[in-house]
Amino acid sequence: MVERENKLIGAANFFLIAGLLIGIFYCVTVPYGAGFDEERHLVRIYYMSENEYLPVFSNVSIHQEVFELSYQRRLAQSPAFDLFSRENFLRRFGDSDDLRYGQGTQSIYSPVIFFPQALLGRYLWWKFDFPILPTIILLRITGLAIYVLAGYFAIRAVPFGKWVFALLALSPSAMFQASTLNGDGFTNGISFAFIGLILGIYLNQKQGIKSSSLWALIVLSLLLGFAKPGAIILFPLLLLIVRHPFPSKKWILFLGVALAASAVFNVGWSVYATNVSTYGQGGEQSVPRQMGSLLSDPMSFIMPLAQGMVATFPYQVQGWIAAYGYWAGKVPSPLYIIWLIGLIAAFFAEPGHVTIPRGVRFFLIAFFVFCCVVTYTVAFVGNYATGGVLALAKHGRYYIPYAPMFFLGISGLVTANEEKRRLAEYVAVGSILLTAVFYSIGIYTTYYAYCGYDAYVGGTCSLPTYKNLEKEDAPQAEIYSGVEVRQSFTNFCGRLQAVSVFIKSVPDDSDGKLLFTVFDEKQNIVAEQGIPFREIVPEDYLTIRADPPPDSRGGEFTIQLTTDSSDSQDMVIALLTRGDYYPGELIVDGAVKQRSDLLIHYVCAGP
Repeated sequence: MVERENKLIGAANFFLIAGLLIGIFYCVTVPYGAGFDEERHLVRIYYMSENEYLPVFSNVSIHQEVFELSYQRRLAQSPAFDLFSRENFLRRFGDSDDLRYGQGTQSIYSPVIFFPQALLGRYLWWKFDFPILPTIILLRITGLAIYVLAGYFAIRAVPFGKWVFALLALSPSAMFQASTLNGDGFTNGISFAFIGLILGIYLNQKQGIKSSSLWALIVLSLLLGFAKPGAIILFPLLLLIVRHPFPSKKWILFLGVALAASAVFNVGWSVYATNVSTYGQGGEQSVPRQMGSLLSDPMSFIMPLAQGMVATFPYQVQGWIAAYGYWAGKVPSPLYIIWLIGLIAAFFAEPGHVTIPRGVRFFLIAFFVFCCVVTYTVAFVGNYATGGVLALAKHGRYYIPYAPMFFLGISGLVTANEEKRRLAEYVAVGSILLTAVFYSIGIYTTYYAYCGYDAYVGGTCSLPTYKNLEKEDAPQAEIYSGVEVRQSFTNFCGRLQAVSVFIKSVPDDSDGKLLFTVFDEKQNIVAEQGIPFREIVPEDYLTIRADPPPDSRGGEFTIQLTTDSSDSQDMVIALLTRGDYYPGELIVDGAVKQRSDLLIHYVCAGP
């Protein structure tokens, strides 16, 4: 039994208000394309808004603006304020005729997940020609509303651990996923509601399950089938209520049909969508290719799997609590401590001792572990390569829907008087609000500043912060006798301290030197060094210290690379980028290289 709660603040109401306010702030401030796979999901919503519901389409065109406005398409991290400029924020699909052809989507999830957003997109985009970015914000808010309402239902339904549930549902990672376009917000919310309802029925309806609860259970079971692949893994939770009296046998039949239909759709859609998408097309990361490698050498899969789960555990926990899309930037370190303090306080906010059989608690904890292992294994298969260990080092967000089972399994074991409970609630509330503040600071330093969080708290700033950088088979610059390579760049932070260049290879058995010089915009030398070839480490950055004038901040600088060797065979190879990553010009042997930059880093004092 569960003692009646003497409401002080109200976990469900707090979650509803805080979830909407914090979430809407994230919906607006996190740049479009910064969420995990957000661009792919927008393409899917775009297709669905035109009544195309299958996950992959060949020879279909899509407006170029979908990609040009995406933050993820930026080759190097830069402030996203320009997305709020009148030119970008008010861009419409009809403003240009630029189309990208043959575009498909790797978003293979059920169309039900994105149906509300697709309906809104169809209404705003095609009926009123609404600007793209404001529409995306509204699409995000629509997904957020679904998540918050489902979480509110879950907290209302669960008979204990309400504040624990609220802390979990308001974690930065959970809110980030709910506030960007993806399948996680829908899946997490429905999973929370399902878990909360099952536990509510188990503890409060032992004498007979109400028909209203069964209707809710049927609806949630169907929605789990429409969620991300594998969401139906939660169905065994129904074992907790199998001995509870049903109103009649027809309800057992209704629930059974709903579960069967949900399972068939979830599995069937996943198989179909995978086979027709790029995941099933036979490429390096295709499911058939990965499964073939697994079956041909299972031990080379099992051992890396086990090693990976252990080695990546701290990163998994970190990603489960708080991370930004594609792990860009850095989450302020105090956030993790503050949130964990709030979670601990939530356990003491329980209204009283909760009487739950020890076996049920063990079942919840064990089932949580099982779900996590299965999820990691499935995801690992999708990223499997023989000998790989750290395939999914930071995908902690995958475990968000299962976390309530573990923490509810250990909830209600401690009691506190009303005064201490009140204090615990206030600590939990304060923790959530302070966590949101720190996470928002991280949003600014990640997406709206050149220097990351470390620089803002007194560290140095290393730029550029590359995104989408591929060193494999990258273009190269050959430096040998008589050849000069020059790269200009703009310093966007403080006083220049050091400059680095990525060196691919150097001559063997040569006494020559690489002459590394840096000029300021007045052609004054601020760094100069001749480095013997023997001292250069290939496949790594070569760094020299800079000493500009004391009053120097920002400005333009130029890197110059030459050799002192007269032998044309003494060749140094520097790596280039595949695109124009930052303001500046690359000149090789007097010729300007278009859409390429020297692969560099420059270090300066923080802002």
